[in-house]
Amino acid sequence: MSNIAKSGRWPPSKAETSEPSATPNVVPIRVESGQDALDSFSSETSRASGEPKTTSKGVSPAVTTKWLIAFGACFAIGAMAAAAYYTRDRFIAPPPAKPSPLTGRAVLNSRPDGAAVSVDGVSRGVTPVELELLAGSHDVVFRAAGAERQIVLKVEGGSRVSENVDLPVPVAGGALEIGSDPPGARVTVDGTAAGVTPLAIHGVSAARHHVAVGQGSTVVTRTVDVANGATASIFVSLSAQAGAASGTLAIEAPVELRILEGGQLLGLSNGAPIVLAAGKHQLDLVNDTLELRLARPVTIESGKVARLAITAPTGTLSVNASPWAEVFVDGRSVGVTPLGALSLPIGTHELIWRHPQLGERRRTVVVGALTAARVTMDFSR
Repeated sequence: MSNIAKSGRWPPSKAETSEPSATPNVVPIRVESGQDALDSFSSETSRASGEPKTTSKGVSPAVTTKWLIAFGACFAIGAMAAAAYYTRDRFIAPPPAKPSPLTGRAVLNSRPDGAAVSVDGVSRGVTPVELELLAGSHDVVFRAAGAERQIVLKVEGGSRVSENVDLPVPVAGGALEIGSDPPGARVTVDGTAAGVTPLAIHGVSAARHHVAVGQGSTVVTRTVDVANGATASIFVSLSAQAGAASGTLAIEAPVELRILEGGQLLGLSNGAPIVLAAGKHQLDLVNDTLELRLARPVTIESGKVARLAITAPTGTLSVNASPWAEVFVDGRSVGVTPLGALSLPIGTHELIWRHPQLGERRRTVVVGALTAARVTMDFSR
């Protein structure tokens, strides 16, 4: 139908006479926030073609897949980082702790094992043992089955030192040698016949034994101590006692002494009285540990007991402490350190160091007759 027919007017208006343009309408694309340009173009195209409008929530499948892939990659990277963080200690060893320059480690071994160990007078267990000690020198004592070994151990800060010592293997029992003048005398040990002199008996138990040596009606008894791995000797003179009178000798001494006559062991000072022929005798009283050797004459009367009292000589002791301490010897205060040339009876004494802030330390010390004993206590150890 023509434009005239449509409007019924003449001449027709300019709008009515214009023909449809062959150029398609261009619809501007408006991109909303958070919307892909391709989605906007599709939405506008769909709107122009009369298709239902696609909102930002209804994005295309291709775009959805792209965002899911990106999200999945980020999640995987985060999971890998978390796994690496929480498992790092299983694969990466922490750096070793730096040793202290003030202390070091000491490994103490003995052969055989099981020796008691004391460091600077303090018990620290049995071998094998590993200890942490202050840097410096330490007095270490190993004790096992009556044997003792003492060393000076030097420890350097931040280092590890090892020390091995050999201790004597304990021998089960000792030996007993018995002689007489004249030879051929009967011998009994603890009431059991053992043979005739000269006689050597091995495998004697480590203990005190009673030995009787006799010829005819003359019998001399002795008491002797036998130690593991040691040999004890007894000699008895019977020739002067045949048909002659005899007496006994008892010795009182604060320390144990071996009683010798002519180099032969007669007995021990703390044992039973010794039977000797009547007459004069020259005796040697010996204690090697205490550096003591005394010569004493004695006269034995028939049927009587001769008593000999021995007064132990004195030795010297020097005591010190770091920083300082009051010192007690056998429970008696002797002053504050340093203490030099203390005069003490020979033998074993107990020392106590007391400091008002650092406490109390104890140690035993042996004072001999000749060599001065020296001992110190370090409260920092």
